[in-house]
Amino acid sequence: MSRTTKKLAAIASTTAAAALTLAVTATPAMAWTAGNFTATLNGTMVINAGIPAECTGSTLSGTIDANGNLTITSASVSGCGVTVTPNNLPWTGSLSNGVAKLNGFSMSAIGCTYGGNLTGSFSGSDLPVTATFANQKVNKTSGWLCPGSATVTAAYDFAAA
Repeated sequence: MSRTTKKLAAIASTTAAAALTLAVTATPAMAWTAGNFTATLNGTMVINAGIPAECTGSTLSGTIDANGNLTITSASVSGCGVTVTPNNLPWTGSLSNGVAKLNGFSMSAIGCTYGGNLTGSFSGSDLPVTATFANQKVNKTSGWLCPGSATVTAAYDFAAA
């Protein structure tokens, strides 16, 4: 092989190795399986606005995309001792790098409405996963003689629907 051919071969080899390294390091984290999901309450949900209300049932449903972004189009709550109504759907959120988020969360009970964003944790890289939200503060958005904020604690089992 001539000296020029050897140099060209070395340059081509180095370029190919660099391209492969770039492709391997630029590969995104494992993607979620996009589609519909249902999230079912695991245990009880506690909404505490001075007097804790324990709810025994709740379901969220909607879609998840390949990046873990959530659109929650349906929410229900039951077994609280009082009527609790989810508001302002759809909510958004995400499951990303162990952090679970529900944005635009809003619920009303006994004339008081509370809303905000919930941040929790989960482990796993595709459904099913359990997301846990502990003592998340939400502010009063309407109501008279209602405390200014409440806390929400809940865990949801997310599964493909």
